[in-house]
Amino acid sequence: MNWKSLPSLSTRKYLIADPYVQGAILRRVALYAMAAFAYYVVVIFFSVYISDNQTPPSERLLTFIDDAITWLPGLLVLGPIAAYDLLTMTNRFAGPICRLRREMRLLIDNQSASELHFREHDHWSDVAEVYNELRKEVIDLRQEVANRHSEPPTS
Repeated sequence: MNWKSLPSLSTRKYLIADPYVQGAILRRVALYAMAAFAYYVVVIFFSVYISDNQTPPSERLLTFIDDAITWLPGLLVLGPIAAYDLLTMTNRFAGPICRLRREMRLLIDNQSASELHFREHDHWSDVAEVYNELRKEVIDLRQEVANRHSEPPTS
């Protein structure tokens, strides 16, 4: 599955700006969710199986499954919602860094046509201002070097 091809509901073109960074964050949250799930299963298991030794194991298993049915749909609904929210939130810092990296490559290739501006709710908007100052200085220095090379030598 190409994660970058998923559409986003915000002004961004894609849901995932940086698959490596956002994927690592999403995997970490999934790990925490699985740990919480395992903890909950263990707690229910011991509360059902150890607290009631009088009932047969098959009846205790049904009680365990009955308890699990009450929280499992919530987990299945909230899991994808939480993942989507996490991806859109991480776009606020991954997106600007991806755009900065792209603009830096354009500046290196002498193809930087305009200043860098981040979206309204993006993090690190001050980075764009600093980059634009650096960009202007690089362009001015390149122009100065080009002017020196185009002038005839004075003797």
